[in-house]
Amino acid sequence: MIKQNSPRVPKGVGLISGGLDSTLAAKVMKDLGVDVYGVFFAMPWGCCDKAFATAAAHSIGIKFITLQLDERYLEIVRNPRFGRGTAMNPCIDCRIHMFTRAAQYMRHIGADFVFTGEVIGQRPMSQRREAMRLIEEHTGLQGKLLRPLSAQFLDPTDVEREGLVDRDRLLSLNGRSRKEQLDMAEKFNLQGYSSPAGGCLLTDDNFSRRIKDTFRYGYRNFRETISLKWGRHYRLNKDFKCIAGRDKEENDGLLHFAHPDDIIMQLPDNLGPTLILKGPSADATILALCAGIVQRFSKYKDHPPVEACYWTARNRNDIHTIRAVKPSEEELDRYKV
Repeated sequence: MIKQNSPRVPKGVGLISGGLDSTLAAKVMKDLGVDVYGVFFAMPWGCCDKAFATAAAHSIGIKFITLQLDERYLEIVRNPRFGRGTAMNPCIDCRIHMFTRAAQYMRHIGADFVFTGEVIGQRPMSQRREAMRLIEEHTGLQGKLLRPLSAQFLDPTDVEREGLVDRDRLLSLNGRSRKEQLDMAEKFNLQGYSSPAGGCLLTDDNFSRRIKDTFRYGYRNFRETISLKWGRHYRLNKDFKCIAGRDKEENDGLLHFAHPDDIIMQLPDNLGPTLILKGPSADATILALCAGIVQRFSKYKDHPPVEACYWTARNRNDIHTIRAVKPSEEELDRYKV
């Protein structure tokens, strides 16, 4: 409900991740009469899901756009100003970056404020009161960053003081329990949101090793880093790395995001993984080892060495073959990233 002294319909930009909290925040804002513009940040391997975010926005009935994170985001992961969590997750810097982008969009469309689904005490690094204040200070959103799910535990924003939204209708959620959110979702008949089980890949130790390896040895463009979330990764030496898909979805993803200079390798009948080799011009030793990795994860694992087909991503019609040299399990463990 818009307060009586509010002369117009307020316009708010909401960060929509596809999860329950951001969906609830958008629902609360819409029910208070706010003209809601949902923003989804597409990141290569973060914690958000566009399909769920789109479904959630549709369920609530709000406007919705996607903003793509880019090379600037990778630099934040590489050199965070405010440190990391237990792995490679720069939670505070990540939020500052996204909220700054949301603030730019807010000004672009003439909106009044930005809101999020943050809940005090739910996440140990970025959703502490001190961290929330720090994030607000570094995004240029002082007084214009509303957290409707925990507003009763926070000082009033300019948005509330000016009567753009009714503070009395905002919520007082806190802590890690999600019972109240689930009860509200049932009450509002919300659909399309994702469960919190997935989380950010940057908090995963195994994935963090891949990120560190990529930063150490280099990558050619932002798009190339999307492949970090798929397959089995092997650092063969300082110049070469290969990725072997574990199923059809990963094989298709690796093919789609292959760099034009990458070598693609498969068995002739394609009954095994698709392997992508990244690096300069590969010699026969490297190619034979890659063929051995393809064979290792195919139905021909225990057969004599087979031949694999390979070509460059830029010229899929120029196909060559190489006989596999199967690596030992000890070698695979040593190469594994």
